[in-house]
Amino acid sequence: MTMVDIDAVRNWLGRLPGGSLVGQYVDDWDAFEKLNSPVVTLFGSYDTGKSSLLRRLLVDSGGDVPDWLTISARHETFEVNEVAVGGCIIRDTPGFAVGASDIRARNNSRRAMAAVGLTDVGIAVLTPQLATAERDVLQKLFTQGWPVGTMWFVISRFDEAGVDPEYDLVEYRELSDRKVRELRSLFELDDRTPVFVVSQDPFQTAGPDTDLSRDTWDDFRGWDGMRDLANAFEAVSPSALPGWRQAAGQRYWTAVLDETLTELRRQLADYTARAEVAASGVARRGVWESELDTLDRAAQASLDGLVEEVMRRSGEPNSGADAPQAEIQRTLDEWFTKHEVRLQRLQQSIRKTKERERARPSWAGFASLVSTLGSEKDGSTTPAGPGGAAEHVETVGTMLIGMLKAANTPRPILGGKAVAAKAAGDLGRHIGIAEAALPLAVYLAKVVDEQGADRARLNQGKAAAEQRQHVVTECTQRARDTWRPFVDDVREAIVAETRDQVDLDAILRQLVEQLREAVAEGEGLFQAGVVPLLKTEA
Repeated sequence: MTMVDIDAVRNWLGRLPGGSLVGQYVDDWDAFEKLNSPVVTLFGSYDTGKSSLLRRLLVDSGGDVPDWLTISARHETFEVNEVAVGGCIIRDTPGFAVGASDIRARNNSRRAMAAVGLTDVGIAVLTPQLATAERDVLQKLFTQGWPVGTMWFVISRFDEAGVDPEYDLVEYRELSDRKVRELRSLFELDDRTPVFVVSQDPFQTAGPDTDLSRDTWDDFRGWDGMRDLANAFEAVSPSALPGWRQAAGQRYWTAVLDETLTELRRQLADYTARAEVAASGVARRGVWESELDTLDRAAQASLDGLVEEVMRRSGEPNSGADAPQAEIQRTLDEWFTKHEVRLQRLQQSIRKTKERERARPSWAGFASLVSTLGSEKDGSTTPAGPGGAAEHVETVGTMLIGMLKAANTPRPILGGKAVAAKAAGDLGRHIGIAEAALPLAVYLAKVVDEQGADRARLNQGKAAAEQRQHVVTECTQRARDTWRPFVDDVREAIVAETRDQVDLDAILRQLVEQLREAVAEGEGLFQAGVVPLLKTEA
């Protein structure tokens, strides 16, 4: 077993990214540590008979069966509950659901594991088939440094093992002994580990009833094994509590460290992927804006001299009356067409790149984060039952979300449908060549006509040159002004497509670095000494 520095673990929990968890864990531990009676926890898979075993112990001791204790073939226990039996506090836990995918089953497993972290004596309840799917889970629990005599095993419901003790008691006991040997071999248990074989409700005599008397099972007491288990409970002494609580503290805080580290590693993997998506958006914005700037500079550079050349050709003696308008219209159509094609290619590149990006699994995680940050719901949950590590690690994600919300820029993350609709609309816009070029062509034709009419009264000297340059400059600027909105539209679309990624880039990089540091520090806390398993003296 790994021995941890509990104070160091608490200090680490208090400095986690997003906030502190130490208060919640300390509260749960303090509540357990203040109990003056030994705490005994029943745990195991669903339908191993934990609740019926607890009912039998209660009835045999003369106690009342609480309303929350239900007996059926269905999964009935969903919370950690406790009841006093003799001088002990016995906790009944939800059954493990190994490999379950539904939320309720996973929560039940977590609550059961958490309760085992806050107990003096643990009782693993198994069916006669012994552990199957839950073997690895139980093995992990068994190797958490239990003092000798504080980890018990109960092979439950043994009247269903295949031999009827009413007809062949000898074979029944031989089968019982064989199962005990199999269990000790399965988990490499020595003879100091108590193992009990019981039939707590032989042949389902009591069924689901809870209003029972002790004589309900009098006919079976000679072989049902409950006397030995009851005697073991009576032998549990509060005098051993100091040593047990010290061992429980190591189990509890080691489990806290282990479970929190597991969650931090998961969060680190998730946020690393999200940070990569954000960084890719920053990079793409830079590339796309650079391409757009290059395209814009090339378009505007090609305007230099273009208007002057159009005016020169339109003013030649051989040009007809309609020549200026036609020539100007043709030239501007060619210019707009050429550079529109380049803008459209860039737009198509942006669109296809975003489609590919949104099809990747990593985009779903990033989009979910953006949606969460844009939501007013805090998504916090309150753990049920005794705390323990597994009951609190789910709050790590909530703390990180809160940190991101607090650190976000004053302008809220847009995200979602609004940005997508804006970007899609901009990228799908068609540049109307005729609509853009025609007003400019009409203006230039008018200027050329006016210039021709003025030639007779203008000297062919400095005044004429200045007038010509003035017209060229004004017309070129008008062409640029006509072009500018289309470039701006594409730039807006680039910004809209990458806004969430750019907005979150810096804070996600910072969070990933903090998570890496927290994981590294937590892993370092496991580098303490190692003691033999199940060797701690009571």
